[in-house]
Amino acid sequence: MKLYTDIDGVILGKSDISHRPALANYVEQYLEYCLENFDTYWLTTHCRGDAETALNYLESYASPEIMSLLSNIKPTNFKTFKTEALSGDFIWVDDQPTAYEILFLEQNDLLHRWYQVNTRKNNNELLSLIESLKQLKKTGCE
Repeated sequence: MKLYTDIDGVILGKSDISHRPALANYVEQYLEYCLENFDTYWLTTHCRGDAETALNYLESYASPEIMSLLSNIKPTNFKTFKTEALSGDFIWVDDQPTAYEILFLEQNDLLHRWYQVNTRKNNNELLSLIESLKQLKKTGCE
């Protein structure tokens, strides 16, 4: 199964102290789990065909160990809407799809494949997402 992940609002949240952009809490565990259990792809405006742009964007926030994990995420490409890149059996993790993207998911009976995570509002949200993904794998309801 493919897992598509956004950066802003998922990988990057806000620091608990300064409220500036920072890696979300539990990002290392999230990345490790995704890379071990899913075919993992970027689905972000920071990656349109080339994962290097996403990595360059994250470089100032991440340690070398986390950058090593991030470098294993595959690129996607889309022109206008992220839903253009979705294919096959998938999970999509994003904080805020557009109204069109949500409509697309609804019309194609795929809304259940979108996991809303907003680490700008809750910097610990990746921890509960990991648990949801584990439950999904455990029940086989992919």
